[in-house]
Amino acid sequence: MDDLKILVTADICPNFDLQDEILAGAGARLLGPVKALIDEADLVIGNLETPLCDREAPIPKCGPNFICKPALAPVLRGLGFHCMTLANNHINDQGTQGLEQTLKVLGEAKLAYCGAGLTHEEACRPAVFKIKDRTLAVFNFGEGEFAQAQEDGPGAARLDAWWPERSIQDARREVDLILVVLHVGNEYQPIPSQVTADFCRRMAAAGADAVVAHHAHIPQATEEHDGVPICFSLGNLLFGYPFTPERFEAQPCWFLGSVATLVFPMDDTATMALHPFKQTADRSLAALSAKGFEAFREYMRRCEQILADPATHQRFWEQEARNLFRGHRKGLPVYVADLNGEDPAKAHRAATILYNLVRCDAHHEAVRRGFRLMYENRLEDDAAAQAELNALGELVRQCFAE
Repeated sequence: MDDLKILVTADICPNFDLQDEILAGAGARLLGPVKALIDEADLVIGNLETPLCDREAPIPKCGPNFICKPALAPVLRGLGFHCMTLANNHINDQGTQGLEQTLKVLGEAKLAYCGAGLTHEEACRPAVFKIKDRTLAVFNFGEGEFAQAQEDGPGAARLDAWWPERSIQDARREVDLILVVLHVGNEYQPIPSQVTADFCRRMAAAGADAVVAHHAHIPQATEEHDGVPICFSLGNLLFGYPFTPERFEAQPCWFLGSVATLVFPMDDTATMALHPFKQTADRSLAALSAKGFEAFREYMRRCEQILADPATHQRFWEQEARNLFRGHRKGLPVYVADLNGEDPAKAHRAATILYNLVRCDAHHEAVRRGFRLMYENRLEDDAAAQAELNALGELVRQCFAE
């Protein structure tokens, strides 16, 4: 029997005028080298990082509220996508009415989805496919932030201590293969936190055959955990933010992405391969040059070396936590003052930010670890670890070499 080949891509949010280009027929051009990988796969999964709806009804939250046109659904299906994961921090940006229309237009386009629903139980159900005489269940969970379903209400599937593992274990008796896609992590950091890595490894231990994560807007390491391939972050696929020198200088990782090809042989464990690409000035994707590809390989090798040893992983995550905590520590007195002030709008904004720091696992872990380091008198930088993180950042820049 033939191998089963699945392609997993990360964040798709063609905001601004990029959606108009896609609707005008430029999708294949914008996808560049990824389009050939899409065409070769038996199943293609993307992460829809926006509601598809007509009416704006933005929810109160930290960060932007995205919205894209419903007409994108059939176009994405026509480009070769079969399934959209929805458990992310933007799927509920336009409230329940936006989520309802998104689910409706995806269904009308015959584009399968998982990771969000009008009840949390519905959001946790997998998308199930029968391909080459094998049954595959695709689960999707995420930290979700303000999109996350509360109790059994509408929204994204929670990555909590109960639903993911129970759902995977129940499905293990019914299907041949299980793929878990997670939306987790601290943005722009090359090394996933210990909490993020633990989430991914828990899914493998629960019975997944492969685990792929995104959200960090930067490619991160891969590993095999007891024979199960894991990718901790793919990076972006297609966002509509303009490519500017200022944005590239501040966050070059935003424009570096990858897609994962998973191969499931009939009588063996899954294998995973990452295919890197860069987003160019016109927002289309392009292959890395030979020099860029070597820089990507070296970047991944060094990231994987850090992840391979628990003590080294902790050391590097703690240095990233120091960097993240500096920003939080600077903002906390302002938020507390606003919370206790007389301006209701400022108080609500402060409560929104503080609530997000508490509820989102990635933000909570950065703050918690920062306070722990402060409590233990270890808040001073680890100079060697920071130097290596800087070197990893330089390798990301070298990925764009011509």
